[in-house]
Amino acid sequence: MKKVKPPVTIEVSDILNLARLAMSRVDVQPLFWHFKWKNQPILGYLSSIPYWYGNLPIFAYTKLNCELKSYIAYMSVEKEEVVLTDSNDDSRYMYGAVIETEDEPPFITENLSRPYRLKDKPVLIKAGNLNSLIRMLIILSDTNSSPPLWCFEFKGKHVLGLIAPFFDYYDANALPVFFYIESDVKPPAPFIRYISLKTGEEISYVPYISDMKYFYGRIVNVKSMPFFTGPSLGGRR
Repeated sequence: MKKVKPPVTIEVSDILNLARLAMSRVDVQPLFWHFKWKNQPILGYLSSIPYWYGNLPIFAYTKLNCELKSYIAYMSVEKEEVVLTDSNDDSRYMYGAVIETEDEPPFITENLSRPYRLKDKPVLIKAGNLNSLIRMLIILSDTNSSPPLWCFEFKGKHVLGLIAPFFDYYDANALPVFFYIESDVKPPAPFIRYISLKTGEEISYVPYISDMKYFYGRIVNVKSMPFFTGPSLGGRR
């Protein structure tokens, strides 16, 4: 059997951040993987993004310290909440099914066992300010979904950024560009609310989605980010 390449593994801060990442679309029900790795329960979400000469699979995960149920229920309107449940009949929530595997998936756990080193790096571009970063996020979004804003610490700074694919770049399927900003303080809330008016742009951090006249960006806190190795990085290696 042909060896299956492992996905990029990203450990998110907790189950709430995992749900915020996986359950941004109301038209798609995500699949959550559940297995034990070195006797540690793992809950994860497998997705992919356009990246250089194909697609890059990403396994975002968190380590569980609670009893798991059949579904992950999540809401972000008027309040943000994640609930582990065996039913999926409350219309206030979006649901993701949990699939338990008898054994650990070796193609996934291969990169859990060691620090992951991404061979092909994205181009790093530092945005001038948060407003510019959110404008880029709006361009990449549609009515159903938007990319996450990844948040992590790097050399004493809090980095907030997103991956933007520029398609059909020479012979590449998509040129991956990581746009980011740095701050001395962590974002105070998990969502960024934005609107552009005749009087100018309004932008603020908020704990949940409320007034639908605004655009909302969702922040996903992670423990490390393999796409980011510092501002000296220039592109593909």
